[in-house]
Formats: sequence, C-alpha cells, structure tokens
Amino acid sequence: MRSTDSPTQQQRSSSGSAHQWGELSEDAVATELLEAALSEVGGDADFADARLVECEELRLYHRAGADPDERREHNLGIGVRVLVDGAWGFASRPLAGAPDAGAAARQAVSVARAGGGLGPPVRLPPRQGSSGRYETAVRTDPFEVSDAQRHGLLSEVLAGMSAPGEVRDAQAGINAKRQHRHFADTEGSRQHQHLTESGAMMLAVAVDDHDVQRRSFPNSFHGNTGGAGWEFVLQLDLPGNAARVGEEAVALLRAPTADPGTADLVIGAQQVSLQIHESCGHALELDRMLGDERNFAGTSFISVADVGSLRYGSPAVNITSDSTVAGTRGSFAFDDEGSPARRTPLVVAGVVENTLSSRDSAARAGLPVTGAARSDGWGYLPVCFSTHVHLESGSGSLDELIQRLGHGYYIDDNRSWSIDNQRLNFQFGTEVAYEVRDGRRGRLLKNFSYGGITPQFWGAVEAVAGPDEVRNFGYPCGKGEPKQWGFLSHGAAPVLVRQQRIGVA
Repeated sequence: MRSTDSPTQQQRSSSGSAHQWGELSEDAVATELLEAALSEVGGDADFADARLVECEELRLYHRAGADPDERREHNLGIGVRVLVDGAWGFASRPLAGAPDAGAAARQAVSVARAGGGLGPPVRLPPRQGSSGRYETAVRTDPFEVSDAQRHGLLSEVLAGMSAPGEVRDAQAGINAKRQHRHFADTEGSRQHQHLTESGAMMLAVAVDDHDVQRRSFPNSFHGNTGGAGWEFVLQLDLPGNAARVGEEAVALLRAPTADPGTADLVIGAQQVSLQIHESCGHALELDRMLGDERNFAGTSFISVADVGSLRYGSPAVNITSDSTVAGTRGSFAFDDEGSPARRTPLVVAGVVENTLSSRDSAARAGLPVTGAARSDGWGYLPVCFSTHVHLESGSGSLDELIQRLGHGYYIDDNRSWSIDNQRLNFQFGTEVAYEVRDGRRGRLLKNFSYGGITPQFWGAVEAVAGPDEVRNFGYPCGKGEPKQWGFLSHGAAPVLVRQQRIGVA
C-alpha cells in the first residue's frame, strides 16, 4: 500500500535554478535526513528503507516556424517504505528538512498497519547491507553550457534539415538530467549516487500531394540519451547528419513499397534495440510474470516455471542485463531498494536463465535477486524495471551480414510498434528499408513493416553482427499505475533473421 503527495504540481513545477533546497550533492547532508527518517520508523517494523532524491531537468526544442520551447524542472523529496507484520507501507512527500523526513516515515508505518492481513505476508530473505558512492563520469556539465551554444546548435540542425522544399516540419531538441539519489535501510545500507544524462534528437517530416514521410536521427524514439555530459551531444554530430535526414525524408516520398509475404531480413541496431525493449526487457520483468503488473501491455508469456528451460531464441541469441555499463542511460551502482548492480545473463544460447527482479518478487518466485527494482524518483514505490538489457554481439560486420543475407531487405529505425499484453504477438514498422539482391543493398523502400511471435522471431535469428557494430540507445519507458517513467538503455548489433512476415497491415 502507498500514500503520497502527488509529484505533479509542486514538486515538478518549473523553477529554473531557484531551488527549494540546496542541491544534495553533499552526501553527509542527505545521510542526516535519511537517519532522521529511519529513526522514526520504530521497533515494530521488520524492515524499512528511505530514498531521498533531488532531480533537475532541462529540455529545449526548436521547431520550424515556432518559438523555442525551453523547460527547466526541479523536484526534491523523500519516500519511505516499511514492512510491518508482513505488510508494506509507503509514504512520500516534498522535502524541506528533517521534520518532513520523520513525518513520511510515521505515515508509512501507519499505512503498513492499515494494510495488515489484506494479502499474503511479505517475507524478505535477510541480506547484508551494501554501502558506496557512484557518480556518472562527466567531462562537460550540460547545465553549464551557455544558452547561445545550445540554441546555436539546434538552429544549425534545423536549417540543415529544412533545406529541401518538401520538408514541411522539422524539429530538434536537447535534454539533460541531473539526479542526487540517496538511500538507507535498516540492514545497514548507506548509498549515494550522483547521476547525469545528456541527449539530443532531430526529426524531419516531408510532404507532397500524395504522402507524408519522416526521417529521424540518432534514434527515432525521442533521440538518444547517454549517461554522460554535453560531450555526448557533441559526439552525436547532429549538424553533420542534418542535411542527410532532410534529404532522406524527401526521398521516401518517391520510394516504392515492398510486396507483402515472407522474407529474410537484416535488421539494423536501432530497430533491434526496440525489439529488445518490447519483446525481451518487458517480457522478462518478474512482476509481469507473476501477474502483479498488468498495465501498458502488461503480463508476460513467460512463466516462473519456464526459467531455466524455455527455448526463447536460437543459439545465436544471448541477452544480458548489466546496469554497470558506463556511459549508458540508466546506468547505476545500486537499484532503488539498495541491491548492488550486476551483470546478469537473462537468455543464454537461446534459453531463458534469469529474470529482472526485485527482492519481493524474487522471494515469492524462489529466484535470484537481479537488482532491477527502480522508481520514478522519490514519489513512487520501486517496481521491476528493465535495466540496460542488451543483445550480446556475434562476429562480422554489417556489410558481411548483408552479403550473407543474399536476397531480402535491410531495415532500420523504428516508425511504429505494437505488441500484445503478453509480449508475444508483435508488429513493427520502420522508417527505411533497402532491397537487397545478391548480397548488395539496392533501392530505398518506404512503409516497411514486419510482424511475428516473439520466440519464433528470436528463434529465426541466424547471426548477430560483431562488437564493432554494437550501438547503445537510451529510452524512456512508462510502466505501472500510477504511471512511472523509467529511463534505460538497450545495446544491440544488427541481426540476420530468416523467413519473417512482411507487409503486415
């Protein structure tokens, strides 16, 4: 059960750099507040933890024909979770000092007592506390970049995309996020994490008398974001890709379509990353497998009994969760219930071996804790959330994979997606496709789509490209009710997959 002041108005209001509270970059200040919360829990609790989070965000968008849209947001608060006689209680509130921390703890205890006996008792296996400090490696603080530099970059990108007359809409944006996340529990954990993200996007829309087409970079899903500073934005080289993006949007207007049927495919890294997200990451979240999570295409076709035996894909398919990968969006050292981050093989040679779990779900399922309990800040309970789930690379280059394809299509950059509530039946559309004949990439095609059934699709993967072709893509993702936003990454290399349905309506 939970009780919280909704983090919508006061906590997420735009406040520029005028903070309600000083930045919690000083670990000692945060520790005092966490100790104040835990001291108010009392002796009746079997377990308690407290999370203190301060978050600052910047989003800036330029759009052709419109004024720039710049948003700065700041929120600061504490969430306390307690376990009393086998029942969870949770309370959260904006934070101005130690009295707020203590009040949240007392309210959480009250909520837990009110929920006693309403369900099966929760029993957490004991563990030793884990303490430490983690900080994102940043060369240039994205919040210290001048307004002139940010606006200048986006104006240059917009001009490059908009050069062709058929480009009727163009937009470019940058984003930055800084979080101070502090955690303590009654098992002795004391953790401090200072996280920074930076990212950027561009999108061109071309129009003629008969069609509308779009082209994006570097990721069709809100751009790309990494665990890094402003240097990540510069490395994307948006100005160097802007003209190409606009020209390809126009070229798609005149491109033909592929005939429906079945075909062999080489799927590019960006599209593979979204395939991983929808049919691997969410399907392996243990709360979905247990039936706890049913929102936003919830549950999973995978059951707890399948772990260790289910044939999920071909022997070429190896999928790993590893939130310690430096530079990726959502990388961390401890999850939001204090479990140390780790590298966990989820699918090994095509067989499901592990899940994305929390302490509670792992205890009920009799499976290992894999450090995947995450929350959208201080106002929400942690839930099982996909972390940096990636497809392990194989060997060879993209060109070699296309040569091996022979006849078929090379496709990339997601345009649309749909998947059922068991993460089983899916359909994806891509921004671009290229006809491949005799191992050579040919004419550009538009409106390409493919669909299938998750284990059949991954079972048809013949090969995965090598390490030099791996790309990491940072995503936002919504889950739960009330809805939480999770921020994560997926690493992928292109794959060769045989006999897929294409031209799906």
